[in-house]
Amino acid sequence: MNINFRQYREQQGMSQEEVASRLRISVDNVRLGEKFPAKVSMGLAMKWLQVLGVDLATAMSEETPPLQGIEPGFPYAELYRRLNLLNQYINETPPLDEFEFPTNPKLPLPDDVLTQIQDYYQKPNVVLTGGFDTGKSHLANSILGSKNLPESYQPATKLITIIRHLGNRPHWFNSDVWIIDEDFWLDKYGKHTIDLKLLDNRKHCEKHRLYSGSFDILEKYGVHKYDNNKTEIAGHTAIVYLDSPLLKACNLIDLPGYSDQPDEISKDVDKANSATQIADILIYTSLAKGHINGQDMPRLTNLLRLLPTPENESQNFPTLGNLFIVATHADPSISNTDLPNILNNASARLYNHLNETAIQKRREATNREITLDDVRKQFFTFWTERPDRCQRLFDELTKLLAEYYPESIQCQVDREINAIKNDNQKQCAEQIEQYQQTLANIEESRNVLKEAEANEPARQKDMQQKRNYVRKRIKELGEDTEKSFQKYAESIINVNSIEQTIRKKYNNKKEAQEYVAGYLVDLLQSNLETLISTNSEKLKAEIDDYLEGYPELKLTTKDGIKVSIPFDTKGAFLGGIAGLGAYGALAAWAAGLGNLGGYILVAKLVSLLSALGISIGGGTAAVISFIAVIGGPIVLGIALAAGLASLIFGLFGEAWQSRLAKQIVKYFEEQDICGKLLTGNKQYWQDTATAFEKGAEAVETAWKDYLENQRELVSPETQSRERIEEIIKKLEVLRDFFADIPWTIQGEC
Repeated sequence: MNINFRQYREQQGMSQEEVASRLRISVDNVRLGEKFPAKVSMGLAMKWLQVLGVDLATAMSEETPPLQGIEPGFPYAELYRRLNLLNQYINETPPLDEFEFPTNPKLPLPDDVLTQIQDYYQKPNVVLTGGFDTGKSHLANSILGSKNLPESYQPATKLITIIRHLGNRPHWFNSDVWIIDEDFWLDKYGKHTIDLKLLDNRKHCEKHRLYSGSFDILEKYGVHKYDNNKTEIAGHTAIVYLDSPLLKACNLIDLPGYSDQPDEISKDVDKANSATQIADILIYTSLAKGHINGQDMPRLTNLLRLLPTPENESQNFPTLGNLFIVATHADPSISNTDLPNILNNASARLYNHLNETAIQKRREATNREITLDDVRKQFFTFWTERPDRCQRLFDELTKLLAEYYPESIQCQVDREINAIKNDNQKQCAEQIEQYQQTLANIEESRNVLKEAEANEPARQKDMQQKRNYVRKRIKELGEDTEKSFQKYAESIINVNSIEQTIRKKYNNKKEAQEYVAGYLVDLLQSNLETLISTNSEKLKAEIDDYLEGYPELKLTTKDGIKVSIPFDTKGAFLGGIAGLGAYGALAAWAAGLGNLGGYILVAKLVSLLSALGISIGGGTAAVISFIAVIGGPIVLGIALAAGLASLIFGLFGEAWQSRLAKQIVKYFEEQDICGKLLTGNKQYWQDTATAFEKGAEAVETAWKDYLENQRELVSPETQSRERIEEIIKKLEVLRDFFADIPWTIQGEC
């Protein structure tokens, strides 16, 4: 039954303690019953109604109708149909045996395209996150239209819970739920990298499975035990399959809650931080009473920085449309007049806090204006016993999943497949022409090679000097970033500056005490990211200049036309860094390559570009890897805010702004906030240096292989001519394969 016990209790003017005493149950159980009335047994419900003076017939007649789950339909049916046709085209293409073309990296083959397009079958991830005990699991059950996830009045969820549609369950996944260990997501660098494609790998899943069974094992192993006599069971992620309409349009990921304590660096928080980085759509929960407090603000600051920008794919996508900030527990004790004010005030605080930093970066990333009204539209209420306090959330989430996000994904897939099709077709055609000219002008080609070989000692000396120069520039740019940041930090982390900030931005002591520390951390982090981004852009020119140092072999045809003999330095460089776990400023360089259609398959860079936040033809914030390097601006900010709150409750008097400013300066020094950020900066530039060395080594090796291949091609032996002819035939087949890929852009993007 879905009886509104709270409403009846308030009508009687009774407290929860009084109800608990008369029912002889705990106050926590009363709170839980009012929150989740459907879980109250019939016997207890009848006693409860008797205590409240309400007869069962009246309660049944006034029972709140249960809230239905979200039903966005199956918006990817047409995309999957087109992908299936593309799969069929590739599978029906006559086999093209792998052939080592004498260039680096090798050209893609049909099987490479087949592997690439499997990523396009992945649905977007809706990630639910927020503080402890803000009702995330209850919200998850509500939008799913189920009661399968454990709910409790106390902070409960301790596992990342990944919920997928039953139709995506592999045949060997023989239960509703599997619980897997922490090492499941470890990559070869020892980092937790969540990749849902691993869930289709039987061997990997079975290796890391801890428990499997029906939904009751979520209650048994997936929640924290508050009884000291019960032992917590190790586990990291729960994989759940449900037949829910919502899951036809997305995967749902329910995360452990963030703590509001200074020692927030914990297993649960580590899990939450790792999983938020795969969010396509973010739902952040915060209690309606005290909505968006000092702990919420730094979390949202950094979550917004990591959130993808589908606005760049589709002009119809709403500004900030993949961010939902939900005021949970919006119960009847909050009046219809007060509730809008709660959302208005919270959205204004968030806008005021982030306007100069995370929101500004979002403006730059999307090339859209973002106003206070845009932010306000992304705030929602949630209380299941009052559908009118949930409906807008359900309507907007349905519209996003059914219309806006599918359109954005369609635009992305159209762009990327056409980039693969057109760029590789063009590349094949150009190489065919180059090899034909080599064949027709074999003697000239030999002379060009002979000249290149004679120039090798000078080239190697010159490239070593250029390499040393880039190393020097990386070191200088890292030092410049640190020096500039320290200067900025000194300008804002001093008593006078902080006092002015407090007077300018905050109307009262409580508000300043709660929010100013996080605001200052955000300013510091934003400045450091801007400095890193600026210096990363400077390094791009240095990398390009270095790569241009490799000579371009040109022959003059009988008609006097200059023709280049192909060597792809950028592709070779990308191939060298593709296997690294961190890239530093090389992320900015990779993002600036432009279309990337000719590289994405060539160098197997899907994982690299994904890690950088880059899609083919897209862009990225150059600091995305920096956020990962410092491993927790979220943790840093919340620990600071909570710690300050405990230090300065006693402030009073006329000059409270000055005394608060002194406390903040002292706390920043004790916690070495700037030092922690600079540690991340140092690591960023170390990663840059490592990535450059790997890329440079790969290009040098590729160049030597290239010269060796050219020797084979222009040798006096008859088979060299035959080899060139064979290469041309292979390239013609490959060119025709790409040219005939059955894909056209649909709709407006």
